[in-house]
Amino acid sequence: MKWGVQVVKPSTHATGSTSLLVHFASGRYLFNCGEGTQRLCFENTLRISKLTAVFLTRVDWENMGGLPGMLLTLADAGMKNLTVCGGPNLTHALAATRHYMLRSGLGVGARELRDGDPAAAFRDANISVGPVHVYPDGYEPGADELGADESDGAAVRREMLARALGVYEEPAPQERRARRQALPQQQQKKGYYGDQGRRGEQCPEAGIESHLRRLEQSHDAEHARKRGHPAQDARAGGAQNQHLPPTRPTPVVLSYIVEGPEVPGKFDPKAARALGLAPGPSYRRLVEGESVTAPDGSVVRPEQCVGPARPSGIFILVDCPGTEYVASLTASTRFAPFFGPAPSEAGRRLLLVVHSLGPGVAQDARYQQWAARFPAHVRHMVSAPDYVADGNPFQRHLRVQASLAAIDPHTFVLPQAAAAAERPLDTFLAGRSVIAAHSMTMFDIEPKPLLDVSAVRQLLSPEEMLAKMSAEEADASGAAAAAAATMPTPAATAPQAPSPEAAGDSGLMVCTIGTGSSVPSIYRNVSANIVCVDGYGGMVLDCGESTVALLKRFLGHPARNPHNTRVRQSYAEFVASLRLLYISHMHADHHLGAVLLLSEWSRLTAPLDPRPRLTVVGPARFWVWLEDYAGVQDLGLDRVDFVSCRAIQIPEHAPAAGRNNAGPRPSEQDAARIAALKAGLGLADVATCTVVHCPWAYGLSLTHASGWKLVYSGDTRPCANLITLGRAGGKTPTILLHEATLADELIADAVAKRHTTVSEAVAMALGMGAENLLMTHFSQRCLALPRWRESRVQNVKVSRYGRIAGDAYDSGHGDGSPATDEVVPADDAKAPPREPGDPAPADESDADEEAQGTGNGFHGGLNIASAFDLSAFAPADIQRYREHAPRMKVALYREFARFMAEDAQAEDTQTEDTQAKDMKAKGAQAKGTRTKDTSGPTPPPKASKADRPATKPARPAKPTKPKAEK
Repeated sequence: MKWGVQVVKPSTHATGSTSLLVHFASGRYLFNCGEGTQRLCFENTLRISKLTAVFLTRVDWENMGGLPGMLLTLADAGMKNLTVCGGPNLTHALAATRHYMLRSGLGVGARELRDGDPAAAFRDANISVGPVHVYPDGYEPGADELGADESDGAAVRREMLARALGVYEEPAPQERRARRQALPQQQQKKGYYGDQGRRGEQCPEAGIESHLRRLEQSHDAEHARKRGHPAQDARAGGAQNQHLPPTRPTPVVLSYIVEGPEVPGKFDPKAARALGLAPGPSYRRLVEGESVTAPDGSVVRPEQCVGPARPSGIFILVDCPGTEYVASLTASTRFAPFFGPAPSEAGRRLLLVVHSLGPGVAQDARYQQWAARFPAHVRHMVSAPDYVADGNPFQRHLRVQASLAAIDPHTFVLPQAAAAAERPLDTFLAGRSVIAAHSMTMFDIEPKPLLDVSAVRQLLSPEEMLAKMSAEEADASGAAAAAAATMPTPAATAPQAPSPEAAGDSGLMVCTIGTGSSVPSIYRNVSANIVCVDGYGGMVLDCGESTVALLKRFLGHPARNPHNTRVRQSYAEFVASLRLLYISHMHADHHLGAVLLLSEWSRLTAPLDPRPRLTVVGPARFWVWLEDYAGVQDLGLDRVDFVSCRAIQIPEHAPAAGRNNAGPRPSEQDAARIAALKAGLGLADVATCTVVHCPWAYGLSLTHASGWKLVYSGDTRPCANLITLGRAGGKTPTILLHEATLADELIADAVAKRHTTVSEAVAMALGMGAENLLMTHFSQRCLALPRWRESRVQNVKVSRYGRIAGDAYDSGHGDGSPATDEVVPADDAKAPPREPGDPAPADESDADEEAQGTGNGFHGGLNIASAFDLSAFAPADIQRYREHAPRMKVALYREFARFMAEDAQAEDTQTEDTQAKDMKAKGAQAKGTRTKDTSGPTPPPKASKADRPATKPARPAKPTKPKAEK
């Protein structure tokens, strides 16, 4: 049986924990799932559809932060039954995700491998996994950490987990099928779907959802009591007590000893023929352990033709996050069978040790002496920030970013990366066989130990990629080259800082860290934005998975990123100066990075005197999730001031519509916290409004004392509340940061999923009189610049304001025209969604280009820009965007053509490459290693369907007038 270990993600300064994937024909086993693991699987086309179990070396967000997002993806793909193994608090951590993870029937089970529990092991038909528990110096595990947990609290956690992600009794199949078929597709996926949580059909997970609603209501009730009068909707006063049972963080770390299945003996066809058997089914039956009858009537037993079985090879994953764990690790008796000058059978079967090490461990003499005790034949794979180069694994995104940076190096920031490791490998276990844990490195355990680095890609540095993309642009033919000649050619070095006039003098800088929707892809990560204000602290608006890793590359870690001329702070400096974390709603793609960010903020600010405080604004449900999870990992919540979005919500009905609702008033505590936030950031006003997406979804407005105003939509359909927020206080937005998830032709999808199309985003900006529109949250199928149609823009209508863009054309700002109760034109709402590859409607031909808009950055007096990951936008950058748009279109078309060519090449040569790899493996087995094929570049693997852009644009004939996307 063939099986092996592959590196998904090594431990570097940017990526944190080590992730390994164990391959069997019938299953996959993942060790650690930190943030970004799923995106790396997409980038490298690592298939996780057969995932059987996940093993965590530590129950903390650094090691499990990518698991919730991956579980959501697997659930939506129809996967069932997954076991997650780890130390104490694992069930609590998974059950806490019920606040945003509702996938009943997925069949996720938690198995806590606790110290002192004889059953603390995992075994199935493929592998046996045994944990080794280690503790930091001076720590003695308590009784609640030892042995099996049979407490009442454990039973509650298991029930909560089963209801959210496991399997529990449901209605009869026919009833369940009828109910689910009656629900919109989006409701079936998300688990809840109503009008801001106030009305709408409930889903099968309504029990949990009702509990979460009661928690929201109890938060309102608390505020009402502080105001001295009862809340009208406070019908569940005891709901605050329905948190998970309390627990406390534990520092235990698990290493794993992994053994494969027994290896069957080799079949001897000569012996079978000598016994009168001809090739055919009888050979297979003998291999499977059955006796067969020969033509002469004799019975042939398997042992007559099949050699004896042997035990499988073994590998060990060692996790030692700091030198304080070395003493406990080296004293463990679990590794004793593998040591000694004359190795035991277990020592001879040990083939690989993976060292996942924290700062200083690899240089610790105690650790090196301990590691040297393993037999000489063992391979050592080191995964540590000082031994693994911190290269950028997302090379296709880097290619796009470099293409855009060649046009505007100040707006489109090259991510920081290191071309070489800090230490040479020969300084770790000198004289032993040591390899670095690069992503995609494969080590076969069976049938023979074999190192395979053929899939390891050479990672270009940002400077190398910029030089390559600049040369491509300079060599482009025809009009593209002519357009490039009108702009200065950037050098492959860090750009000089722009003058204050070039950067704009408003003091407002919006940096889009992640600009994709739903799930991460090869070109865009999920939602995250930071706001930098000269002379004040920083703000984070939504914080999707991998935000911390991207901030490290965007700002620089540990040193500042020389390519970032707009934000003059390193990652550590920015996080330490953070004053506001805002979460717009509870969908996972908008907040899964918040736990790690809070943990990092707590760590970086703990030594400061005085220790700063952080304000978190979000749905009350978000705070309940943080409080539940804080029992697993200290997030510094004692220094966090939480304010519910409802506490600063504007009236839901504009006076212009003839109705007014005073809305909730903040408690004295919330008012004091908001006052402190305003003072710390120089803000004149902070306000929210409910938007049309999911329960407890909000938009945000920030007005600064210097005069600028920023409005952030979050996820929403076009809605009156957001326009009211944008116009509130007699000040219109300097920048409107608005989602534009879907192209105009997918209007029906936008209505069903409660998102905004490109033309609708333009209309919303015009309707609230915004000076600049920055569009974000694009479909992961979108690579080209977004396009809008004037006719669609003018026809967008919302309640209380009517035709918002038309009103703006008439009066400049709009005056609150009578309500029409139409969110989109009726004909658009009824149009079925187009599938990827379908031809565009007839009225979207090249001849109608002026009506379509070309993404050129200007419409009806409004400056428009399309956001990309790791980009910085001052108002002046959005105003200049139109100058760069033609060249950006050419660059993106060129990237799309490259993507399609790579995709086609990978598809055409997949079979040929597989055969060549098998032949190469046979030829290299005698040497015990494989090396990368240097005859030419290996075609990139085929991207997943979710990663492919929806439509294929033609190559433009002229940069100033590109062809429409087909």
